[in-house]
Amino acid sequence: MKKKQFLVSSVLALGLILSSCGKKANNNPNGEITNGSSIEVIPVPNHSTKGLDLGVAKSFGVMAYVSISSAPTSNISGKVGLKPGLRSLITINPATEVDGGSVEIYAGDDVGDHQSYITMAREDLIAAYKDAAGRNPDKDKIEAYNGNPSGKILPAGVYSWSNGATLPTDVTLEGTDTDVWIFQINGDLTVSQNTRINLSAGAKARNVYWQVSGKVTLGSNSLTVGTIMNQQTMELKPNARVIGRIMSKNGKVFLSQNTISRSEI
Repeated sequence: MKKKQFLVSSVLALGLILSSCGKKANNNPNGEITNGSSIEVIPVPNHSTKGLDLGVAKSFGVMAYVSISSAPTSNISGKVGLKPGLRSLITINPATEVDGGSVEIYAGDDVGDHQSYITMAREDLIAAYKDAAGRNPDKDKIEAYNGNPSGKILPAGVYSWSNGATLPTDVTLEGTDTDVWIFQINGDLTVSQNTRINLSAGAKARNVYWQVSGKVTLGSNSLTVGTIMNQQTMELKPNARVIGRIMSKNGKVFLSQNTISRSEI
């Protein structure tokens, strides 16, 4: 009888030890949270990340390579530029859609100062895109949340996603007014309808940069912050808003009753 009781007590003690070990494994001091067999690394702030130099391109709210079109009526603050595309391929109403009117629109067939300005802006955009793509990502921000950081708080630093990024729900960028965010996206960026990218604790849209090798789709009634630079088509669904800039390096820009607020950054 005593042997049976000893055996039962030993089994119970062993179970408690194993249970305790399991709990410790889920409290990783390195900022990792285990979920079954997977480990989710929580990014930490990198306050030393430097911003990009946009040069002349900084003055533009919208830039594209092939064409710029708008389903009325959008509202754009900042210059509008198309290079090498021709002015006839900018189908927006300068009087009602561009702050400052037609004088703020630049195209590949302009002459004189306008041509020199859009040429410099195009070169500066290419340089900024290459700079963003060439930054070394922070180790804790490589493939963070598998390219879907919805519902997360993202601190400053350089993020890298190799299979695109999708934001079905809200994301928060939290940091100081000097912190910088650079998102390197190999593939497409999709922001779903009604999704908001929020700024917290002093973070500024002027310090947020998106470098996207594919296309960009911003859903209806969404809010995105920062300078978005991509290779392919950029499409903004109805009433999507950007506090920053949209710049399609090698493609088209499609607008539909959107607000591009470069002046707010």
